[in-house]
Amino acid sequence: MERDTFLKVVLPTVVLLIAITSVLIVTGLASENPDGFEWALFEWAGVEEPSGSYGGLFTFLGSGPVADAIAGGIGIIIVLLLAYVFFRYSSRNSE
Repeated sequence: MERDTFLKVVLPTVVLLIAITSVLIVTGLASENPDGFEWALFEWAGVEEPSGSYGGLFTFLGSGPVADAIAGGIGIIIVLLLAYVFFRYSSRNSE
């Protein structure tokens, strides 16, 4: 296999598959239960949990594990595209 084919087709495909797999694994690890510090503030110290008015960028997806996975995937793809554009235009050996 030629080096150009590897760099232009195989490597981005592998990176994308790893990113998608990571999103699916990490989504299952998220918990809605408060950690120890939050529990101590809300239950023991009597501090009210703040309610913000900003729901986030992906509120149109609703809530649940599928929506979390989709939002995480969209976020990873956006970050990968921004990194690609940045490094592509900042490299000295641009084609």
